[in-house]
Amino acid sequence: MPDIPKPRRRRSPFLEGINCKVDVFYFVNPKGKCPVEDDFLNDPKRVSKTQKAKLVALIRRYAVEGELKGEKRFRRLKGKVRDFYEFKAHEHRLYFFKEKKDRIIITHGFVKKKDELRPEEEDRMLSHRETYNNLSLYK
Repeated sequence: MPDIPKPRRRRSPFLEGINCKVDVFYFVNPKGKCPVEDDFLNDPKRVSKTQKAKLVALIRRYAVEGELKGEKRFRRLKGKVRDFYEFKAHEHRLYFFKEKKDRIIITHGFVKKKDELRPEEEDRMLSHRETYNNLSLYK
């Protein structure tokens, strides 16, 4: 019997029962850990219920509408991570890339205290995407 590959993404639980233009998935590393949920959204020390609700509302709105206009809560990043985007709720950020026109992969979340994106966060985004795209790691 062939080995079943490990999942490399998990659908956002916040999309149940709604009609979506864009499917939203969370990155899952080869060890089965999901940085978005395990290290961020489900950690009350990092994300309050209020901030989580705001981020969930952005995810749901993006999924339903397929785009968010304006730089206030959503934007494309610049520099070496220019093909990444972020959802913003005050200091809380969720970073993602588009896998297809109608599918995004949220790599992780971060509490950003300054306007400048730290180089280690850029590296983390790129590393998560590289891991996601390396199918041999998920066997």
